[in-house]
Amino acid sequence: MFFYLDYGDGNEMINWKYCIMGVALVVVLGMIFKMMFEYGVFIGIFIPGVIVGYLVNNGYKNGAKNGIITGLMGGFILGILIFITIDFNLPPFPAVVYYILVYALLEAATSAILAALGGIFGSLIMEKI
Repeated sequence: MFFYLDYGDGNEMINWKYCIMGVALVVVLGMIFKMMFEYGVFIGIFIPGVIVGYLVNNGYKNGAKNGIITGLMGGFILGILIFITIDFNLPPFPAVVYYILVYALLEAATSAILAALGGIFGSLIMEKI
């Protein structure tokens, strides 16, 4: 019942169950930590990457790949939510969609890097235990 994306050699797969769980964690923890302190969103993105990398348990490369997927999807959603909750005068309709999309894509790129580092860190923790 689990969906995997196989890259050919059978060792490096995307575990969608853990990635979807990580996306939910990125969104929830990102919003919570953002409200707590200014740069808390970075911690809220790194922690789910560590968790996904730990749960995947198939080497640091696989932890990084699953972290990237988690960060991209979660960061895009988080970017939309953060932009919408910013308290300022929004531009008219066509322009605001463009601004939201650009902000969400930048957030997704940043989140992918942070979650990939977290995935590497989580998989290395699993290998040491």
